[in-house]
Amino acid sequence: MQKFIVNITNKDKTLIQDANLECFVIDSSLPETEIKELVNEIKYHHKLFLMTGEDVYDACKKYDADGVLVDLSKSEHCAKDVNFARKQIGDRALGVISRNRRHESMLISECEPDFVAFKVWNQGLEQTAELVSWYNEMFLIQSAVILQEPITDLTQFECDIVVGKAENYRER
Repeated sequence: MQKFIVNITNKDKTLIQDANLECFVIDSSLPETEIKELVNEIKYHHKLFLMTGEDVYDACKKYDADGVLVDLSKSEHCAKDVNFARKQIGDRALGVISRNRRHESMLISECEPDFVAFKVWNQGLEQTAELVSWYNEMFLIQSAVILQEPITDLTQFECDIVVGKAENYRER
């Protein structure tokens, strides 16, 4: 069964107490007071959180995050950028969002992040599901899908992790 990671986009802390959720993503663009409140609540419940966004590396260190989720889907130098990310965060968890193409996902995987994620929309659902299936046959690194819009049937994805907003989690 897939693990669900909730991307927290506001200071709503209700899902942090959900026993089925173990990890959250916090965007570094949220106001600092909101991030601090969320981090305190997550740590109080002994759960994990990853930082994402523009200032991801500084935010990871500042809030003592368990890792980062870095979007390299537009990168022209994804392998170099993964290695840079690893140097910035050390042994913390590294999730990398890849372009939805085999070549980029292979380049990223050669750098051994903790998981590789693919963005998914309702249009193109089958193609992304096929890409994730192929990826899982080729690599031992965990795979994830990042929901870009509500998708209720996630059974077609042979991934380890689903990342989505709170409403995606509640609707599944």
